[in-house]
Amino acid sequence: MLCAALLAACDGGRSVTAEVSDPPDDAGQTVAAQAADLTIESPAPDNLLGGSTTAIAATVFIPEHRAGQTYPLILHSHGWGGSRVDTVDAETNNQNADTSTLYSRVVDLEVKPFWDAGYAVISFDERGIADSGGAVRVMDPDYETVDAMAILDWAQANLDLAVDATGDPLVGTIGGSYGGGFQLLLAARDARVDAITPSATWYDLNQALQPGEVLAKAWLSGLCLVAKTDQRRMDAVVQSACEEAADLPMTRYSEDLLVSGSAITEYFREHSIAAFERRHRDAADPYRMHPVHALFIQGMRDTLFPLNHAVSGASFLGELGGDVRLLTHQHGHILPAPFSTNAPLGSIACGVHDTIAAIRAFMDAKLRGQEEALAGLPRVCLSLDDDEGLDLEAVPLGGAVTLTVPPTSVTGLDGNVGAGTGPQFVPLADPVVGADQVLAGVPVASLTVTSDVPGVVGTAFLAVGIQRGEAQPFPVDYQVQPLRSDRAHENAPLRGVAERLQPGDRVGLLIYGDFLEFEAAGQPLNFATNG
Repeated sequence: MLCAALLAACDGGRSVTAEVSDPPDDAGQTVAAQAADLTIESPAPDNLLGGSTTAIAATVFIPEHRAGQTYPLILHSHGWGGSRVDTVDAETNNQNADTSTLYSRVVDLEVKPFWDAGYAVISFDERGIADSGGAVRVMDPDYETVDAMAILDWAQANLDLAVDATGDPLVGTIGGSYGGGFQLLLAARDARVDAITPSATWYDLNQALQPGEVLAKAWLSGLCLVAKTDQRRMDAVVQSACEEAADLPMTRYSEDLLVSGSAITEYFREHSIAAFERRHRDAADPYRMHPVHALFIQGMRDTLFPLNHAVSGASFLGELGGDVRLLTHQHGHILPAPFSTNAPLGSIACGVHDTIAAIRAFMDAKLRGQEEALAGLPRVCLSLDDDEGLDLEAVPLGGAVTLTVPPTSVTGLDGNVGAGTGPQFVPLADPVVGADQVLAGVPVASLTVTSDVPGVVGTAFLAVGIQRGEAQPFPVDYQVQPLRSDRAHENAPLRGVAERLQPGDRVGLLIYGDFLEFEAAGQPLNFATNG
C-alpha cells in the first residue's frame, strides 16, 4: 500500500477521532510532511481505450503530524486549461498570483498553504487531461464525478483522516472554473463532502454555453481551441459539438448544430447541479441531496459564468440547511476584444473581504470547528469595483418598481465593437441624485422580442446600462443577455450586476442587435487568426 511508503506509522488498526487536535506528547513520533504522485483506478469506464476502469493521476500531500494524529482532507482539481498541482508545482509555485492571473490559477496555488497548515491535500487531473486516462466528458456525473468519488475512497482507506460524529471523513474541496464544477457534482453524489468552495463555475452548463438557446459562439470556440491546443482527449459527442460550433458560419442557435444540436443539449443537461436540484424537487424521484456547507465565489465581470449561476446554486444549497455564503470580485472568465468588451481583470477581493483568505477561513471553520474564523464574513458580498464591496444578507432579485420600456428597434449590424450605429439606450429612471445609491442584484424583466422578417428568428441582446455624463452608455459589469424572438420572456432574469452610482447617472437598458460574444450572423469566429 502507498500508505506504508508515505507514513511512519500506518497499520490496519489505526484510530481516528471525531475532531482534529494534537495528540498527547507520548502518542508517537513526528511524521514529516510528505508528498507523492500516484495513480488511482476509477470504476468508471475508460471511454477512450475501452477499458473497464480509468487511471486517474493524482498527487497526495500529507502534512507533518504526530503518529496517531488525524487531519482533514482537501480535494483539489484544476481549471479547463490547467492540470493538477504535483510535487514540483507545490514547491516552486507557492506564492499568491497577481490579478493578471486567472482566478482558478490563484486557487490552485492554495494547495501548498493548506498542506503547510496541517491539511492532507489531494490534487488530481480530470479525466482526459494531462496524466489521467479516458476522454473528457465535461463533468459527467457518471464519469468525472465517479472518478472523484474513487479518490475519496482511496483517501479514506489509506490516510489517517479526521472524522465527524457519524464516522465519515472530514472533507473539503477547492478549485476554480472546471475545478469548481467538480465540487458541486461531487457534493451532489457523495455525502462524505462536508464543505465546498466552488469558484467561478456553473450552476447550469447548458445555460452557460447556450444561454436562452443562443450559442455562446466565442466561448465555445475558445474553450474548444484550448482543448485542442492542450491536447485534451475529447469524448466524441463533445468533439462533434466543438467542430460544428467553430466551423459552421451560420450557427447561432442551439438547433443550428445540425448533427449534435439536440444531442449535445441533452448530453449537458445532467452535467450540472441544476439537474440534481430538479431531481431533488421531483417527488417521484427518490434522490435527495444532503446538506453541505458552501462558499460560492463568482466574478462580476465573468461573461461565461455570470453572477446568476452562483445565486442559483447558493439558493438551492441554502435551502438544504448548510452554511452557504457568496462573495464576488472583479475577475472571472473574460474574452478579449473583438469577441467581447475586453473587460480588465480586476481585484479578487470583495471590498475588505479577501476571497482567498475566505476560502482558508471557511475550511478552518467547517473542518476544524473554528467557527470564529468566519467572524465578519457576510452571507453575501457584491463587489462594486476594485475597492468597494456591498455586504448583504441576500442577493436582491427583481424589484418593487415596474418600469415600461417603449418599443425599440435594433438591427443585426449594431455589434459591440463600433460597427453600425451602436446599441440603443432606453433610460428607465431619472438621473441619480446624491452619492449613496447602489445598483445591485439580478434584474427581472417581462419583454416581447419580435423579428421583422417573417419566419426568421431574431435575437435582442440586453444589458443593464448606465449613461454617465456625456459619455456613451456602458453595460454594467459587461454583462449581456440574449433573448430570442420565438421564446416567451415573462419574469425572465437578466444578468446580475453591482455598481456604485454617481450623481447624474441614468440607469436603463442597452439593447444590441448583435453581440460578437454570440457571433454576428455571417461572421464565423476564427481564434487561430484573431488571437
